[in-house]
Amino acid sequence: MANAAASESAPRKPKAKRREGIPLFRWLTRNWFWDTFILLCIIANAAILGYDAHVGETGPYHALIERWNTYFLFIFTAELVMEFLAQGPRPYFANGWNVFDVIVVGLSYIAVSPAISALRTLRVVRVFRLVSAVPQMRRVVEALFGAMPGILASFAILSVVFYIAAVMGTTLFHDDPGFKDLGASLLSLFALSQFDGWGEVIARLQETHPYAWIFVIGFTIIAAFAVLNLFIGVIVEAVQAAPQEEIMGDIEEVQEDVEEIQEAQEDAAVVQQRILEELRALREEVAALRGPPGA
Repeated sequence: MANAAASESAPRKPKAKRREGIPLFRWLTRNWFWDTFILLCIIANAAILGYDAHVGETGPYHALIERWNTYFLFIFTAELVMEFLAQGPRPYFANGWNVFDVIVVGLSYIAVSPAISALRTLRVVRVFRLVSAVPQMRRVVEALFGAMPGILASFAILSVVFYIAAVMGTTLFHDDPGFKDLGASLLSLFALSQFDGWGEVIARLQETHPYAWIFVIGFTIIAAFAVLNLFIGVIVEAVQAAPQEEIMGDIEEVQEDVEEIQEAQEDAAVVQQRILEELRALREEVAALRGPPGA
């Protein structure tokens, strides 16, 4: 019995943090069939919304489409509830995509109200759920948000370039309609950066300013080729980094599963050890009751 008491008093490893949520709902929502079903519902809902907007309320299937819109809304609501029960409160709201889905479905309920017809256009926001339902699309959006500091910095540099070029263009070509003031110059420069009417602008400016091509070509090289490509570089770098973050999230989930299995094994080993110690103690008691051999 002393061994049993010693084993009970022995320090045990701290238990691994248990995953929140209900295992049954986690099993229901973590499979390809569920993901495919929700994806098909989103695509079908987007298709009937587009058809209804194209044909109008006078279409022959308008009433049927309204009924199916309600069915899809109930399906998406049930999905949110099941995901909430599968993940648990804290992990569910810690995921920004879950919050996004809640907002989209909430706006869909507002759009159901017939009181304000303009709100009915909010039904189309349900199509945004296609982004959260497809991992590849989520990765691109997350990459864009992750690249936002770099994008803002590139936009600031581009704004400085445009402002300097607009002031210079207004000063040099003030007699031209496209550069008569700062606003017109900014619009003309934006068109030049997109190569919209690039040759026409140079030909028009060359008539009164023979060296205008230096300004136009210099601005185009700096704005269109150099600064605008910074946006592409920042976004590509963020997209390449996004899969690494997703892999780290998968690794954390696997580690949680391993910790749960390890904890169960440790508990089973402790129970087995206690049973062996109790059996050993019972044998010693039975031997003591029988007395020494040959008595």
